[in-house]
Amino acid sequence: MMDQPPPQTPAPLPPFVLSNFSSLSAKELRWDREFSFVWGDLKLLSGKASYVVKDKTLLAEGNVTAKLGTERVEGKDLKITGLDMAARSVSKEGFGFYFTDAKLFSPVLYIAGKTLSVSSETGAEARRLLFVPGPDPKGEIELSADRLRSQPGSGRLFFENATVRVLGNRLITLPRLGVTPRYDRKREEQSLVLPIIYRTSRVSGVVAGVRLPFAPVGGAPGTFIVESTTLQGWNVLATARKELLGQPTSPESEEPNLFTGVRNATQKERSFEERVRPFIIARPPVAPDLSLRRYAQALSAPVVLDPLPLQSKPSLALEATVESNREFVRRGAFLLRSRLPEAVLTGRIPGSKGEGGWLATLGGGPAREKFLDGSGKQVQADRLIGSLGWEAPRIKLSPHSQAHALLRQTEQRYPHAHYSISELRLSTDYGFAPQTGLSGGVALRRAQGKSPFLFDTLEALSEAQLRGQTQLGNLTVALMGRWDLRTRQIFDQEIALGWRGKTIEPRLTWRSQNQQVGFTINLPALTGF
Repeated sequence: MMDQPPPQTPAPLPPFVLSNFSSLSAKELRWDREFSFVWGDLKLLSGKASYVVKDKTLLAEGNVTAKLGTERVEGKDLKITGLDMAARSVSKEGFGFYFTDAKLFSPVLYIAGKTLSVSSETGAEARRLLFVPGPDPKGEIELSADRLRSQPGSGRLFFENATVRVLGNRLITLPRLGVTPRYDRKREEQSLVLPIIYRTSRVSGVVAGVRLPFAPVGGAPGTFIVESTTLQGWNVLATARKELLGQPTSPESEEPNLFTGVRNATQKERSFEERVRPFIIARPPVAPDLSLRRYAQALSAPVVLDPLPLQSKPSLALEATVESNREFVRRGAFLLRSRLPEAVLTGRIPGSKGEGGWLATLGGGPAREKFLDGSGKQVQADRLIGSLGWEAPRIKLSPHSQAHALLRQTEQRYPHAHYSISELRLSTDYGFAPQTGLSGGVALRRAQGKSPFLFDTLEALSEAQLRGQTQLGNLTVALMGRWDLRTRQIFDQEIALGWRGKTIEPRLTWRSQNQQVGFTINLPALTGF
């Protein structure tokens, strides 16, 4: 029997490289001018510095600058704790970087704060900060907060007393705001969507509201939406999801950057070198990737033909939803739907290599439906819904295209009725270039029985869908259409336009159903988080 090769161990951490001392003793080291500190890709410069041997603490003063790749932090002074000068490395008990009067530049993000700290144990934190998307903002938009902190291991950001201003005018102030930035592999950056909702529709008129994530007791993350409408009064939606088995699907891991390099440092099962190494490694440049797994989604609402995500292990999750008087459109019919509340259990057994597999759902609860056709008709009943589906592994048609299929059976039960749906979905995607591609598919269905709720029924037994997106300079155009294959009519279409400026990205969406117009503003390029 052949001997197994020994496991490969990563190279040791690089040692510090320091400029020459001006003076040194058993208790203190001093640099009176032009202090420099290099540790891997991390470079630190200042006018002078001193190091206390007993406390393992370095204090740099006078035009302090720290650089890591394309990111830069400037400050009045910087205190670094946990430095072991004898070993030319950081202390295994933990380390921290603490800036005062700091400015962080992370293309194209700019943060100015009274303090900015990065700790191996607690993550990143900033106090009394001004947050604008660009080092030379024109006042388009800004976010100020008393405090900002990152949650180690999750990438979530928490703001305290956050105020959003547009063109110098205060838009909203929130005592607490938690967000999870979205990562875009096409531009090697992240994007934060403001939690402000503004849209118009035939059912609700002018709608203004906020969308706030929250983490209730038990650690189940959720979202709370409250909207004020000119025609239908107030409507709310609250949803929370708890992972009972397995982990939710997450994007592939990335090399951290300056502000998030220690976000996983509290994972005690990892070695010291594994926890520290990302902090001193700059993000490498990434070439454009045209694979469909990273194909940019349309700017509009998600299309129902999307395939299941990659997942390597079985999972089970419980989701609870409370909904009150929210508009719902069903091909010419306008409704207000309420779920009071609804609970859904979702399980999945993935197929080979995490692609496809079995998907099952079971849930229900009391629901109410109110028609807005002048009749004032209202229906309320309990509902129980179960489904079982199987998605085939994706078929790669070319380096930039793939096809997938989904077969599913859904059973809906009510006190005195039932409604079942059998469906087969076939779809394909093609990516021409980053932000440019086409997706299309057909859904062949068969329905039996009758449902007391119109929102539980199908809009078309057999339909085809097509969506496309392209980039024209700074303008992104996305189109979506749905056809009824039996009547050969288009019954739903959507146009979305996004303009990408230097610091903001407004997006406008129009949908034919309900004559709905939506408006959102993104803050692109949040690579600092």
